[in-house]
Amino acid sequence: MKFININEIKSHLPGKDQLMTIMKQAFIDYSSGKYTIPAVGHLPLDHGELHIKYGAGNPYKYATIKIASGSYKNIDFGLPNSSGCILLINQETGYPDYILEDKGLLTDHRTAAAGALMSKEIMPAGSIPNFGIIGCGIQGFHQTIYTCHALGLNKVYAYDIHVEAIEFLYMQLIEHDIQVIPCSDVKELCCKCDLITTVTPAISGFIHSEWLNEGTHINAFGCDTKGKQELTDSVIQSASIIYADCLRQCSTEGELQYLYNDRQNRQIKRKTREFGQFLADTHHSKNKKGITVADFTGIAVQDIAIANYVVDSINKEFQ
Repeated sequence: MKFININEIKSHLPGKDQLMTIMKQAFIDYSSGKYTIPAVGHLPLDHGELHIKYGAGNPYKYATIKIASGSYKNIDFGLPNSSGCILLINQETGYPDYILEDKGLLTDHRTAAAGALMSKEIMPAGSIPNFGIIGCGIQGFHQTIYTCHALGLNKVYAYDIHVEAIEFLYMQLIEHDIQVIPCSDVKELCCKCDLITTVTPAISGFIHSEWLNEGTHINAFGCDTKGKQELTDSVIQSASIIYADCLRQCSTEGELQYLYNDRQNRQIKRKTREFGQFLADTHHSKNKKGITVADFTGIAVQDIAIANYVVDSINKEFQ
């Protein structure tokens, strides 16, 4: 079994546009039934959590098992909030051939690429939206980089409960020529933006539908476990369309966990589509009306796709 360290992984990452293309095909293949993806494993930690996501797909040589873990107290020790690794299992032999010691890097990039992809596919063609990020940690940074790249933007409105996090994001984005405009609260950001990405560990909805402008799209990432929530019920109820990366996961662990199976809100199911179904429709309209929401829980197909790409890229160097 070969260990691949984070520096080698960094040097073999796909480009932003290429990774968005990889994610698009992965979502389409997933919704077409080309993957076997078991339920996510969750383990609460004292100040954080551990997730295990695994599966296999027909297009790829390797099945993957990803461990993603972290603690919100890590800042006290000078450590990143999250880390992890990915084990690649040869589907033909059943042997573990590689461990990618990526420390969560691949998760950061595949997640941000998915957000940028959905923003690009959903926002009206030729539009220059006011983009806002809520949660200014490492994923907030990556989401901003990818989404600004995908849409040709050079500024982002930002809010975090920790002012120093906004200041740190500002310093990080200077070298990328992206201006950070701080907001004093969530309401201010919502009123100013028509494209909003949320990446927080909140356990209670903090975005209200009455704050949102007509035509606003929200990429909701923070709610990926039972009990988390970033959007109030009013946002889900008022949305014209809801996109789910994986209906099975979103209905039990994402923003949809609260209303999707509620008999009093049957309209929620009728207006929900998986990413893959939406992306496979080459004639989907970008002239959307109303508020739209993309519910991201993160699915193993993303890890399978990016991990196989990295290993293939490394192996090509020695052929």
